[in-house]
Amino acid sequence: MTFAPPRRLLLQSAVGLLAAPAVVRAQPREIFVGGPASPGLTDILFPAIERKHGFKILFEGTNSLINLEKMRSNRARPTMTVTMMDDPVLILAEREGLITTLKGTDIPNLADVQPEARPRDAMWTNWCFPAASISYNTRNVRTAPTSYADCWDRKYRDKIIVISMRITQAVVPLLAATQLATGKPLSECLKLADEGFGKLRELRPNILQITTNPPQAQQLHESGEVDLFLSPDSRTTLFRKSQRAPVDLAYPKEGTVAMPAGVALVKGGPNPELGMKFIDELLNPETQALIGRTFFSKPTNTKTVMPSELNLPPLVVLDWEYFADNRNRWIERFEREIAAR
Repeated sequence: MTFAPPRRLLLQSAVGLLAAPAVVRAQPREIFVGGPASPGLTDILFPAIERKHGFKILFEGTNSLINLEKMRSNRARPTMTVTMMDDPVLILAEREGLITTLKGTDIPNLADVQPEARPRDAMWTNWCFPAASISYNTRNVRTAPTSYADCWDRKYRDKIIVISMRITQAVVPLLAATQLATGKPLSECLKLADEGFGKLRELRPNILQITTNPPQAQQLHESGEVDLFLSPDSRTTLFRKSQRAPVDLAYPKEGTVAMPAGVALVKGGPNPELGMKFIDELLNPETQALIGRTFFSKPTNTKTVMPSELNLPPLVVLDWEYFADNRNRWIERFEREIAAR
């Protein structure tokens, strides 16, 4: 005998099936990450994390200031879970209440990260330290510069590109000029930077171009139009060297600067537990070794075994809050005294 349920029961069951997904459906296992468009992120690092943890990383590559604007505009309903930005911009995000502290969250590997890579009492963390100093064309410059003072040599007249002060890496030539002017250690020169502008003006005859377009400048550098480039970091210079471009990174005796590659949780962002897993995995010693090889940068987890092929010197870590507080007036002074012709 076949049982035929009453029509009323069928209708109730259908309604229940339609309503159930809204009740029991879990949030999708995915996070939206905003960060820099960098070789190695979407083709090497992110797929490794996705395979290990079984969630999807949706990524939009853009610079830090555009990233910040998106966070501001979506403050009421954040779409991003994690943001990857330079420390000076993360400082602004913290002051505007757009990110939330990592302290006390479920990120076990954070405890093994060196103190300098946990700024503002772990408001965010640095997932690596790219190195910045002097990039040189190996066809034109046979011996690597050993001092920032070499850049002021008259043999480099019209042979140097300098990055605009509107881009974070431009702090390096300003620090170099300050060190040469004051004789102080590079680590102390940020707070003395106003004393370096006179020395930086002396570099002007050697500067062919001040660039706001580093990729275009990199092409000029690799073609041999300029000998020295101040100062793309190791993510560009050593990556391009690995691709057989005729460039290399010099390690001046005064020191090499750690660039700030930060990662933070967006306040109120969706799926924060996956965001914590993502950040924890970035800090995992094995993943840190992969990051070192992929991004030619220093790992920040003290338990990481450094890749043998990555031979970076000790790096100078800067006070990026002081940089952020003084950046606008340095930009104005740079454009008035150095960039103006």
